Parts: sequence; structure tokens; C-alpha cells
Amino acid sequence: MNTKDRYKFEDNGSEISFMPNYSFLRTLRWWLGVGILAIPVMYYFRNILSENTFTIASVIWGVYMVYFLWDLLFKVPVKYIFDKREKSIYRRLFLTKKIMSFDEMTYFINDESGAYSYVIGKKRNQFVKNYRISNYFSGSKASRVKEEEFLENILYPVLDVLDIPINRPQ
Repeated sequence: MNTKDRYKFEDNGSEISFMPNYSFLRTLRWWLGVGILAIPVMYYFRNILSENTFTIASVIWGVYMVYFLWDLLFKVPVKYIFDKREKSIYRRLFLTKKIMSFDEMTYFINDESGAYSYVIGKKRNQFVKNYRISNYFSGSKASRVKEEEFLENILYPVLDVLDIPINRPQ
């Protein structure tokens, strides 16, 4: 899967849009399969396990499925739209919300416990409220390749639209 498919990147001339968590959908399918397979396994061992153990396993499964549905409904479908005509940036989940204009935006790397990602935010309060626009990267060789693909195919075209100067590697 190439980078443009992984982020569902679209450039139709008047706007650029992409979904930072779209590649996570493939992983969620596997976790859905695990969650569905856990049901018959739990009921098969229902008579072997004590009632309290079965209740605990059911609660753990329920929490697992709530997290799964949360990711599926509220993280994966987030789409960022960079509208060239209005010079505004929008975030679409269920409704489209304007988050900032082009001249208010800055981008930076957010480092979190060994992994980092690219985020955007308003210049004045970028560390208070920001939006992750990339997957998480690590220092591994494969991750550096994915990061370079992200920069070339997603971030640099967005920054070109915003007229933000970029120091591109030679």
C-alpha cells in the first residue's frame, strides 16, 4: 500500500484532503476478528470456568469492544481538508468544523514516549490544542522510509499550498 492510499490523500485542485488514521482500518479488521472469535471461546469455557472468572472475562471483552468501536467511529474517519479557495483548514468527523486559517497554521513534530508524529496547530497555542496529521514514527529503518514517503507525498504538497517555506533534503 503506497502512502497516498495509506492516508487516503486526495488533491482535486481546489482542496487537499487526507485521513491520518485511515491505515489503522486494516489493523482494526484483525482486532474485530479477534473480538468475534473470543465470543465462542468464552462460551465454550463457560462451564469450565467459575462464574466470577466468566464475568471478569466478559467485562474485559466488553471494554475491549468499546475501545474498538471508539477507534472505528471516532478516530479512523477523521479527515483534514485544506481548502485553497477559502484558505482554511477543516476537520471532518461527522460534521465539518473550521479549525484554523492558512496563516494561523504551524506544524511541528510531537514526541511521545519513543514515537513521534507530525502535528498542526495555531501559532499562538500550538502546544495547547493541536491535531495529529501523520501516523506515529520510530527510529527504525522501515519507519524512516515511511516518514520520508509521508513527507514527500503528503506534507510537502500541503506546505506548498500553504506557502510555508520548506528545507527539503537534497
